Amino acid sequence: MSDAYYSEVVVMLDDLTNEQTAAVVEKLKSAGLEVSKVNDEQSVVEGTIETCRVHDLGHLEHVRYVRSVFTYLADYPPGDPRDRDGQ
Repeated sequence: MSDAYYSEVVVMLDDLTNEQTAAVVEKLKSAGLEVSKVNDEQSVVEGTIETCRVHDLGHLEHVRYVRSVFTYLADYPPGDPRDRDGQ
């Protein structure tokens, strides 16, 4: 058993003002996205999220689409607070 799969994603947003983009970014964070980059001019947000939650991002208001760029397995050592399998 492993701890989790994560996906690096690119989230394309509707054309928004900077304030609207900031509000959507907060919603993305609340949905579990760890945001690494926001490009207001192109309405693009990049980040990492647990793979099982990628689909949820596409249902948020002002999200055009979500593209998974890379997916990887995270297997944390015993004692790490993120360790789920205890092995």
